Amino acid sequence: MRIAGPLFGGLAALLLLAPLLALLLRGLAHLAGSFGDWDVALTSLLLAGGGTLLSLLAGLGLAYLSIVGGAGRWLEGLILLSYLVPPFVTGIGLLFTLQTFGLKAYGVPGILLAWLLHYTPLAYLLLKPQLRSVLLLLHAAEVHGVRGIRRLKVLFPPLAPALLVAGGTVYIALLGNFGVPAVLGVPDRVYVLPTLAYARLTSSLSPDPLGQAAALALWLGLLALPALLLGQAPMVEAAAEREREPRLWARGLLLGYGLAALGLSTLGLLREALQNPYSGALEPAFRAAWELPLVRQGLQNSLLLAGVTTVLLVTLALALRPFPGLLRSLRGLLDVYYLLPGTLLGIGLILLLAPTPLYGTPWLLLLAYLLHLSPLALRALESGARVEGLVLAARTHGLAAPRAWLRVGYPPLLAPAFAAGFLIFPLALSELTLSALLYAPGAETLGVAVLSALNGGLYREAAAIGLALMGFSALALLGRR
Repeated sequence: MRIAGPLFGGLAALLLLAPLLALLLRGLAHLAGSFGDWDVALTSLLLAGGGTLLSLLAGLGLAYLSIVGGAGRWLEGLILLSYLVPPFVTGIGLLFTLQTFGLKAYGVPGILLAWLLHYTPLAYLLLKPQLRSVLLLLHAAEVHGVRGIRRLKVLFPPLAPALLVAGGTVYIALLGNFGVPAVLGVPDRVYVLPTLAYARLTSSLSPDPLGQAAALALWLGLLALPALLLGQAPMVEAAAEREREPRLWARGLLLGYGLAALGLSTLGLLREALQNPYSGALEPAFRAAWELPLVRQGLQNSLLLAGVTTVLLVTLALALRPFPGLLRSLRGLLDVYYLLPGTLLGIGLILLLAPTPLYGTPWLLLLAYLLHLSPLALRALESGARVEGLVLAARTHGLAAPRAWLRVGYPPLLAPAFAAGFLIFPLALSELTLSALLYAPGAETLGVAVLSALNGGLYREAAAIGLALMGFSALALLGRR
């Protein structure tokens, strides 16, 4: 029995990590031939590094304003909405907004601006708890006479681990982002590793499209690997917040940022979707978008995939909650699929399952969604209410373990379970990276339909679908506790 447990765990880990192993084997065989794409790898590295620095600076500023201004639930929700909107929708909205004012959106500046709008709230979320604790230390130091530049010695050493963790998380997200470079980069011939991997995979001129795409995905993983290690850095211990008078100017700046960020990604979509570009009359394009067969098919597939993914993952997390060790081990194993760029998982699944009947069906997309999004559900339940004491008390009074969990264990966990569901559903509904790599005719998703409409010159229809996706994304705010 002592041998069976580790053996079973090893086999399960091998099975779950099989897509990455398949990618590693195929990518290594073509790695030498991909050195000619060093310029794209360098572009990816510089763009992700620059975007990370900008997002950290903006996120740190927002966190400070939120702390001193006492941001309420709805003001913070306004800021977070920019992150909940799919990044490729942010790119499309920014494209149309800047075009309204006669400004160029394509190329490196447009990519960085779209990333800044989308990922600054993520940096804000990761840095705010740590900054609050550090500001308490700074206040204590000032009471003891620390002034001027000496305050930096108090501020930055305890904040550095949080900056590393947040920076690593944002960097990996930017490095693997496909949607924004596809919308704002490819038309200006600015390629990053995810968009080049997709181009090679779909190229009819390449002698081995899958091998070349695997090598590029492997480069993507190598560039992301150092940032994964930063996720283990220690965080500042949370502390009770000092009572302070809310600063109205800070709230005003927060409100201004939230409205500006949302406006940059929304105004262009509204103008393009609602106004006839020739007559200037009000003429919504939602009906025209709905009449496109690809949109109807994509919406049907996306709703089905998102719904099934959400139900299965929340159910799995609830079923594993009575076994915290197993839940923690499985989450630790699957974290790699959420943290690493989705291009690695997508190409790995193609390599692994292309010879099977699963390939080219919505079931392959479902498997990819489950692997990619499972850590969100598992983490939500893992960090939920501690109910083991309640269950133990119920068992002491004669209830069997299943009944004890059903009667007193699971009810306090429903809130984090619903929160996980409200987060997973819009993410699955608007997922693009895996969908673009794995879809086949008849298995298109809504994200694929948006890009197809945009690339086909159906700008008003693409804007209408983008607005609908923004509305669905706002559902995640309902799950905030």
